[in-house]
Amino acid sequence: MTRKETHSSRTWQVVPGGKVPRDYSRARNLFLWIFSIAMIVTAGTAFVFKLIEFVYTALNSGPGALSSFLIPVLTYLLVAAGFACLFLWAYVTGQFKDVEGPKYRMLELNEEWERRQQAARNAQE
Repeated sequence: MTRKETHSSRTWQVVPGGKVPRDYSRARNLFLWIFSIAMIVTAGTAFVFKLIEFVYTALNSGPGALSSFLIPVLTYLLVAAGFACLFLWAYVTGQFKDVEGPKYRMLELNEEWERRQQAARNAQE
């Protein structure tokens, strides 16, 4: 879907929405990676602090506190681990390589389905 064009000294990447300077694309990708890593580190740090707070509260508030916190926290950790495994599976199998392709494939399949329906209607007449 993309091709490269060279005008003057700048390389442009042609995408369906228009032309994007290649260096702008690299800068955008770098920003997205840095921003994503910063957000993951921030969220991970907050999670670790909450987990430490939970353990401290559960151990210092008596035996009833641990049993009241245990099931919800274990459920949360199990669900989070499941989503992490699902994300890793999707990344490893290449599900994020072509995020634009499926929508075009869906439109092609829809057109093909409509053609087959029209052919079936014509055959019945």
